[in-house]
Amino acid sequence: MKKPHVHIVGAGIVGLATACILVERGCKVTIIDREGPAAGASQGNAGGIAWTDVAPLASPGVWKQALKWLADPLGPLTIRPAYALKILPWMLRFLAASSRSRVRASTEALAALNSTALPAWERAWRLTGTHNQVRYNGCLEIFDNKAKLESYRKTWAEQRDYGVEVTELTGDQIREMEPELTDRILGGALLPGWAQMDDPNKLCLSLADWLKAQGVSFEVATVDGVSAKEDGAELRFADGSVRSCDKLVIACGAWSKRLTAQLGDAVPLDTERGYNITVPDPGISVTRFIMLPGHGFVLSPLETGLRIGGAVEFGGLELPENWKRVDAMIARAKTIFPRLDASTGTRWMGFRPSLPDSLPVIGPSSASDHIVYGFGHAHHGLTEAAATGELLTALILGEKPAIDLSPFRATRF
Repeated sequence: MKKPHVHIVGAGIVGLATACILVERGCKVTIIDREGPAAGASQGNAGGIAWTDVAPLASPGVWKQALKWLADPLGPLTIRPAYALKILPWMLRFLAASSRSRVRASTEALAALNSTALPAWERAWRLTGTHNQVRYNGCLEIFDNKAKLESYRKTWAEQRDYGVEVTELTGDQIREMEPELTDRILGGALLPGWAQMDDPNKLCLSLADWLKAQGVSFEVATVDGVSAKEDGAELRFADGSVRSCDKLVIACGAWSKRLTAQLGDAVPLDTERGYNITVPDPGISVTRFIMLPGHGFVLSPLETGLRIGGAVEFGGLELPENWKRVDAMIARAKTIFPRLDASTGTRWMGFRPSLPDSLPVIGPSSASDHIVYGFGHAHHGLTEAAATGELLTALILGEKPAIDLSPFRATRF
């Protein structure tokens, strides 16, 4: 049977990973993006393959913490005043997703997806020759507040329930691993199964190069419209041109919402704007990925320098950047690494496509099985990209996906 010609809208990490798997299965692929490979959030993430995460952001007690953070305009979570009314419906859905029953269901779905994430990537890395861009030196989660440390033990217990190895450490044990940390660190944990890329942007560009060598076409164009046809889909471009395609993947991250709406799927997609700075010469040595859950940011040693980033800002796609958020993260990072020098570096802001229940949309559109979705991965776009690609490839080729996709359907809201 002849394999379909698949068009993918979106050249971020999800679109690229999906294309790699489709090519391996013998499909012809065309990738369309308004800017080109890795132009959005995929180039500026922290580089972690965070398959060990099983808990959704929405949880029964999250609002107490969120209200404390919102009181600080430069804290880990903020809502830009100009965007407050627009984000309100998303926040109400987030509240609804925080019930115990919904959280339990979301956790099970997230754990099932993330359990396939690293094996899927290891297959993709071997396929594309990018296996030399990944490190397996674990992730440290550290705390300088006793109450937050004690409360986080519930998270570690839940991770262990899902087969994740978590080793709790004292402050002294952590400093043996990262000697330049402050004495204020009271304790934390090591997740040894964690993996990290040398540089997420480099990975994207390497995948794009491999795909081009396999004959995949890349087009820089804006898709303004999409509709279902009996035997496929039709794309309408900003220049007025129209194209028919056998199969279509919508994987354009934060920009997916306007296309899914045209197919009858009103997906409550919004963006968690994330900020970071990459410092080529930070004046300190950080040997592995470090998370500070109590402060809402991470430190990630990349090939290009130390990346300090994270936080969540709800401000949509149009409002200007607030670089004071980067200054705030640097100030907090210096309380953890007193000798840190972040006086020079490259600042960045990107749009994490996010759904209220912390689950992405993976599955067919309501309009046609010829059109499938892969977007809304929030903080786990890099982590879940290859797994998403394998699931979408199964749908496109009429095979049974490796996990139950009903929790990820576009119509769940």
